[in-house]
This record gives sequence, structure tokens and C-alpha cells, in this order.
Amino acid sequence: MKKLTYIFALIFLFGTYLIAQEVDITNALKNLEIGKIDAAEAELQKLKEDNSSNPSVIFLDAILTKQAEEAIKKYSTVFEKYPKSKYADVSLYRVFSYYYSLGYYKKAESYFKRLKIDYPASPYIAAADRKIPDTEETVMPSVSTASTTDSTKNNSAIQPQKEKAKFTIQAGAFLSVENANRLKEQLTKDGFPSEIINKVVGGSLLKVVTTGQFMNEAEAKSSLSQIEAKYNLKGRVIPFPGKP
Repeated sequence: MKKLTYIFALIFLFGTYLIAQEVDITNALKNLEIGKIDAAEAELQKLKEDNSSNPSVIFLDAILTKQAEEAIKKYSTVFEKYPKSKYADVSLYRVFSYYYSLGYYKKAESYFKRLKIDYPASPYIAAADRKIPDTEETVMPSVSTASTTDSTKNNSAIQPQKEKAKFTIQAGAFLSVENANRLKEQLTKDGFPSEIINKVVGGSLLKVVTTGQFMNEAEAKSSLSQIEAKYNLKGRVIPFPGKP
């Protein structure tokens, strides 16, 4: 009987060990940080072949899911089914951010409280700690992508130009605000006025560093070539925020 109990204990421990082993998605996350979404998606497809139920893979899948509602379901799966996952708290934080951004403040607050209770040491508590309005906002139809200005320091002298600009340069897209700030400061120091905008891609909040205001795409591409050579990065020309 003791031997049988011992065997069952080993099986339980071994099963727990397997669950705890999460797939390494670091490379895919790095590709996302530098804007290589196609590479991250290709890696996800490979990982899903043998690890579709792994919490790390589900988290990566959520990041790359274009439909926000579907992404939220996948984030929820991570912290509901795998509460010990290394990505459980960030998944919970992203669900909170989603409902907060839509104006569902009461629902957002419930996820914030859960984050504080279930993951008291999570660094995302500070990021989520914001004033919850007393009333719900009018909720606009959800979309797969959205962007808002992250910088409040607008130079009034260049504001008229901003209204006319049609293109800007995306110098980098980061999951880490520290990395985004580092590039922004470097560009600004070298004479390339830059700002950071928040962009939700597949339920994942990216910090996008943009620089320059251009009336036409050719002018933007010319500046992009200079920036890519100077900083050894891969950027792209995008419509100026607010432009179709």
C-alpha cells in the first residue's frame, strides 16, 4: 500500500512538474518589440504544433490575435486555468486594461482587485493603479487596433504642421516602456523630435516610438533611410496619427 501511495505521489509530482514547464517565448516577444510581427506569428505556429495548451503559448497567441474579444478570452484562459503561469498576472492586467479603455470601469475594477489579491507582488499593480471613474463612459464599438497619444508635451509652434502632416516614421514598437523611452530620448537628443503613442495590437499594448512629420511618403522614406542607417534599426513609414 505504501509503495502504491509512493507511486501515485511521484505521478502527481511529475505531472505538476510538466505543467510548470512553460515554453520559452522570449524570442517571439523580442520580435514583437522590434516590430517583426510576421516572425513572431511564424514562431507561434511552430509552437502551437506541440504546445497548444501551454500557458506561454496561449499568452503569445493572445498577443497576436487581431480580434480584441478573442484575445481577451485567451488572456483569461491563462490566469483562469494556469494561475501559476509566469504570464498570469500580465494576462490579468491586460484584461483590466481592455475593459478600462472601453469605459467598463466597474468590470475593470473587479480585475484590478483580483490582480492585487492573487498577485500582490506583481509589477503590473502599479501600472494598473489609476483612478476608477464613478460612472461608466459611453462605450464605442471595439476594434482590433487603437492608438492614443502618450505624450502631453506638444510644442505649440509645430502644432499647425501636425494638423497638415500625413506621414510619420515608426522607429520602433516595444512592450517595454523603458525601451521605448530610451529610443525616444536618443532620437530627440540627436535632433529628431519624437513621441510615444500607445497602440493596441491583438490585445497587446505596444509603445510605439514615432518621429517626424511629413507631407508626402517620399520625403518620409528619405528620412527613414537616414534614421535606419544612423541607429541600425528597421523602421517604417506610417500614416500620421489621426489620418486614415
